[in-house]
Amino acid sequence: SAAALSMARPGAAPPRLRRRAWRGGARLSRAGPPRASSDPSPAPSADGHDEGFTPEIVVVGLGPGDPTQITMKAWDVLTSPGARVHVRTARHPTLEGLPPHVALTTFDHVYESTKMLQDVYPAIAEELLTIAETVARTSVADVPGASREAGDAFSSFVLEDGDDEVVVRKDERQRRIVYAVPGDPCVAENSVKLLRQMASARGVKVTVVPGVSFLEPTLAALKTDVMPSLCVVDAIDVATAGHAVGMSVDAPTLLCQLYSKAVASDVKLTLMQQFPSEHPVTLVHAAGTAEEKTETVPLHSLDADTGGDIDILTSAFVPAVAGDKYGDEKGSVESLLDAIARARRGDVAGETEPGKKSVSDDDDDDDEAESDGYDETYFGGFGDDDGESVWLSLDHADGEAYKFLRDAGEAAASAAERDADADVRKKTLGDLLAAVALHVAMASEAGEFTMRDVVLEAARDVRKRTISRDDSVVRE
Repeated sequence: SAAALSMARPGAAPPRLRRRAWRGGARLSRAGPPRASSDPSPAPSADGHDEGFTPEIVVVGLGPGDPTQITMKAWDVLTSPGARVHVRTARHPTLEGLPPHVALTTFDHVYESTKMLQDVYPAIAEELLTIAETVARTSVADVPGASREAGDAFSSFVLEDGDDEVVVRKDERQRRIVYAVPGDPCVAENSVKLLRQMASARGVKVTVVPGVSFLEPTLAALKTDVMPSLCVVDAIDVATAGHAVGMSVDAPTLLCQLYSKAVASDVKLTLMQQFPSEHPVTLVHAAGTAEEKTETVPLHSLDADTGGDIDILTSAFVPAVAGDKYGDEKGSVESLLDAIARARRGDVAGETEPGKKSVSDDDDDDDEAESDGYDETYFGGFGDDDGESVWLSLDHADGEAYKFLRDAGEAAASAAERDADADVRKKTLGDLLAAVALHVAMASEAGEFTMRDVVLEAARDVRKRTISRDDSVVRE
């Protein structure tokens, strides 16, 4: 370890040197409120920062867990003399491979003291920004007589481990702090995303040093690829949601940062609103390290953790739903819209046959659109007496189109009113959803609105009714 006395005065007594014995890798401490310096600080500039010194946070990636996978640039930042290194969590194997002189401050106490998961990252970002501002404000006062030049250096007496010779070393004073996160700062790391947003408003500079993400070794362990449609989602976002926004039953998903049984339990409850309870989920632990392990469990047992393996290096792979009683049919709203678009161009099978007409073709053409290639009974079999499918309607006011919407709505309401069995209610609601999607498709083709606009209106209505109900309860 290094013992240092900065800016020694000529003729002063030799520094008192004490050799420290460190166990393991870098020294760890917990973050806390920055302590104000007793030395006078230079007057702040007009932007609130000391003249010439903009607060800066350098974000580095620690890699997936093997110290040999950290990048050379990240290593240089972390091990530079006097670096002020803050780590999101101490529970990362890479930290054990850092040199003993690196002093680390951990934010694990935020995870332990924060009641709501969604408040963890904002708390870490706020603390980092405060520390960065304090360091920039007090760095000049750290050593009496220090220069105010941005690139100045200070002298240190250094006693290296295993050496009895004291040497004098000149180091650039650290006026920035380092924030180290698992993997790559720009891959599934919401704390960095939030830090950037908050830093911009505070005038704090954020510099990112990329690293090797958890994706590469995790995909290798799963023997899969990101193509064609892998989704990467933060497990905390799923755990705190009522519905896993960003996940689709039609596409595989990789859930990162499934760091505890509590998070796994909340994730399980959310996903069981969208996926079958027996749906297989593969847990990947410590990908890319000597302790790498994979296990496949049914969704309802996601939080069982019988081996005690769930930790900060755990991810969960949720494959697309396939092979059930519906075969290879898709089950997302996007797939429904795709099916309707294909039906409207006579392409139910997946490819438009040569010579097929599209509803977007020249309306002045006297030839009727060909109906071969799509199923006349598609989504309930609504069609006119001439056999023309409702899916080829050109406008929402067309007779078959509005009758389809009206009849489907009445059938769904009737099934609910008479308490029909689940299969009947499922079928009638499916017909209604198909009718809604058809009208949205026609509106989208006309440039009027899209499914997103319809969903936004529905969500606003839910919130409005919820607020009205809450106000009524308060008045009562």
